[in-house]
Amino acid sequence: MNDMILILNYSDEFAVEAAKRLRGERVFCKIISGTTTAAQVAEIAPRGLVLCGEPKSAAGVFDAEILKLDIPVLALGHAAHMLIAAMGGACAGAAISEKKANVQYADCKLFNGVEGGERYIQEAVTLMLPADVQVTAGAGGCTVAFEDSKRSLFGVQFELERNDPDGSTILKNFARDICGCTPWFTMDAALAEARRALTEASIEGGFAVCGVSGGVDSMVAAVLAHQAFGERMTAIYVETGLMRAGDGAAVRAIYEQLGIPLRVIDRAEDVLASLRGRQTMGEKRAVVVSCLHEEMIRQTEAIPGAKTLVMGTNYSDFLGGTSNAAWKDCGMAVLEPLALLFRDEVKEIAGMLGLDGELLLRKPFPLMGLAARILGEVTPQRLSALRTADAIFSEEIREAGLHRKLYKYFPVLVDADELKGSPARCSFRRGCPTIWWSAPWNAFWRRRPPFSACFTTRRRRRLEKRNFNKSKKQNPIRFRRGRLRARFGGIFFRLQTRVSKACHQSTEKTAKNRG
Repeated sequence: MNDMILILNYSDEFAVEAAKRLRGERVFCKIISGTTTAAQVAEIAPRGLVLCGEPKSAAGVFDAEILKLDIPVLALGHAAHMLIAAMGGACAGAAISEKKANVQYADCKLFNGVEGGERYIQEAVTLMLPADVQVTAGAGGCTVAFEDSKRSLFGVQFELERNDPDGSTILKNFARDICGCTPWFTMDAALAEARRALTEASIEGGFAVCGVSGGVDSMVAAVLAHQAFGERMTAIYVETGLMRAGDGAAVRAIYEQLGIPLRVIDRAEDVLASLRGRQTMGEKRAVVVSCLHEEMIRQTEAIPGAKTLVMGTNYSDFLGGTSNAAWKDCGMAVLEPLALLFRDEVKEIAGMLGLDGELLLRKPFPLMGLAARILGEVTPQRLSALRTADAIFSEEIREAGLHRKLYKYFPVLVDADELKGSPARCSFRRGCPTIWWSAPWNAFWRRRPPFSACFTTRRRRRLEKRNFNKSKKQNPIRFRRGRLRARFGGIFFRLQTRVSKACHQSTEKTAKNRG
């Protein structure tokens, strides 16, 4: 497994983009912390290193001893500034900032097959290069790429992992031609590796237990475990009372359709009682994790001969800080067959397994359930309001035919007091949810204002129209955001009406019951 590229991560977002581009070229790669030392890198022994950084990480904690390991290094974006400093050079003030520039490339291995042209550059600074370092790309008299061919050290100031049309080609040149990586990583190879680990555990004997949540990740893990263990495998679903409307029935139907035995454990009352008075996300997460951990151990102890616990943890969960360390003390071997795959790669595996396309459209759902989308204390009344809003929101998105295009969409319940100081000045009811959403073409999180704040003032609309063409030229990302606002405006208007009405009726019903 040493035939890979190691990505030193100084920025989660850009590191993930670089990893996905490399994997798209069939080159296996892993992401580790930018604080990794030279000794740790030497122990892993990768074929090459990619450094990903952003403005806040430009003065990061890069271990300069890594440059002595005789491993090719490619620094992207602001990480190139760290590389220059480690090589003995220096950076001056910004030379190019948030604009398109005509980039011309020199004849070198890194840019083989890449033609010069206009590229969007977020920020490029004036570089004072040390001796034996050559300029390999320039734009408007500014050095935007450099290399030390003797030590195989490369730096690129523009963000080729994100918005450069030739980014995949450049990364492929680095991984294959410079580092000598073999293009072995495919979904077929990943599926074979996952099956191999489960088959070996099955041969050793005993029963397997798989924790499921109704999501695609745990579903794929359960299908693979069922193929390996057969009737010696049981799926366990813990009902925490924090799921979306109809999720419990949907999970039962899914696993009945797949032919996988399923145990459903109802712990809703215990979880809601434990969440009373919990305000922070950390406190709420600890309650839910503790409940799931306790119940999974109880259920596995009730199954004679249970030796293996299968989890649907994917690579995105690890990068996001979600680990299954709490399960390690359950007395069984813990298997995570999808641990090295991103969520979109898991969906590819699901398609290869023949899972229904509608099942693959189920959106990622946090371990905490709806508790992660309630700011402040979780109460039955607030939980009911958010569950109603979520059902309405999902229905509107599906009716508009957008559920296949949006990667994630969901409402968040906040109080009016928590929105004081919001730039959107309007009136809204206390307890009315707001919308957070993300699209596959837009990797940044976008926070939507409250329902009643969407497109509220004529002045705001006039300003957006006035700056339309200007934004298109100067900031393509901001321009896309404006287009999406215009596209989804009608949906948010209907949502405002339906959700506000539903929340108002729920409040009146609760008041009558109390009276």
